[in-house]
Amino acid sequence: MKTEISLLSIIALLVLSQSLCAQGGTDQTVTQNPLTTQERGRNIITQKQYENITYNGHTIAQLNSIANDEELLYDIFGSPSSKSVSSFGSINYKFTGLDLGYYAQVENPYISGITATSRSALTVKVLGKSIRVGDSFEDLKQQFGDDLKILYTPELDPDYSISFNSEFNEWDGLLIDLDISTNKINEITYFINP
Repeated sequence: MKTEISLLSIIALLVLSQSLCAQGGTDQTVTQNPLTTQERGRNIITQKQYENITYNGHTIAQLNSIANDEELLYDIFGSPSSKSVSSFGSINYKFTGLDLGYYAQVENPYISGITATSRSALTVKVLGKSIRVGDSFEDLKQQFGDDLKILYTPELDPDYSISFNSEFNEWDGLLIDLDISTNKINEITYFINP
């Protein structure tokens, strides 16, 4: 009889401790898998909200206005490690943890893309909330809410992404790539489709 009570006590303690861990009753953080909990799709924002996204404190319109001014670009992103010019007018800069491209041989030069892979290289603000490489999906959910949508196409990319696009143009945008094994941002990309 004593053995049965001890065995029942041990089982009860194990069940209780697992229950407390699942409810966050310890210092361990229980993270749910976004691939099973999040709605799929793009996060569509208004055109004004999209135009107010900043990259190291500057909107794309502001960056476009200084695209031909290398000194100002260097003030914003640092000194480049390399610069290349293509035959069709595209200029690409490589900074530490960041690539920036723009079309220069047009009447109004414009940023064609920004890709950051380093936490210190780029801070993006969307809807007034900061995003940087290394932030976790849980950080993003706390900032943007539980209905944050994800993109997941394993046949194209083993990781998953979060996209912010304008309600008037869903083909250009901000793409935040998260590592499927860590649920942390490993790349932030601003892109436009030519």
